[in-house]
Amino acid sequence: MTDMTDGEPLEGIRALGVILPSSNRVVERATEARLAGLPAAACYARVPYGAMLNGESYDESVFLTAADLLADAGVAALCWNATRGAALGFSPDERLCATITRRTGLPMVTTALATRETIVRAGYRRLGLVVQGGMEEADLVRARFGEAGIAIGPAVALGVTENRLAAAVTPARLAQATREAAAGSEAVLIWSTNLPGWRLPPTLDGVPLLDATTIGTEALLAAAGLMGA
Repeated sequence: MTDMTDGEPLEGIRALGVILPSSNRVVERATEARLAGLPAAACYARVPYGAMLNGESYDESVFLTAADLLADAGVAALCWNATRGAALGFSPDERLCATITRRTGLPMVTTALATRETIVRAGYRRLGLVVQGGMEEADLVRARFGEAGIAIGPAVALGVTENRLAAAVTPARLAQATREAAAGSEAVLIWSTNLPGWRLPPTLDGVPLLDATTIGTEALLAAAGLMGA
């Protein structure tokens, strides 16, 4: 008997591995919406939001556990769909990807690294920024992207200090924030995978919106050989 999933042979479905923070309420919803109608299915693993760091780097042990569990599901690629990497400075994400790929043999991407690549490829010279926390978070993210040669201009901080509550920000409030950040910007970056940026259009008032969660998902699709799907 052939295993079936929603009427399709199981072997025709490509499994994708998503690692997300324990307090996130958005990544799974956004991923499922993007995969609707595709020959792909996401498998999820969470890492503890409050205990995933070791100083200025990741506690790789929690990520290795998550990656091992997802590898057991036969996923084609892995994604750390979270924005912490930019706050750390990108290098920890690069090391994390290398470590997990060595361990599992699977391609690994992260939202932070994919965002850096997306911005550079698009040639944006000045971005607006929306963050869920306070202005100190915006300043840190601005500095980290600046170190990567990416200029961040106007920033809007939503003042949400508890990660899980960012998911309660309404699309209308988020759209207002992006308009505020768009002044003099070529695009606006919504920098939190727990903000509902995936619910907004790809452009708003003619300004491209770069949603962190969406960028991570697209990078995962590409890593799994589903580019352009």
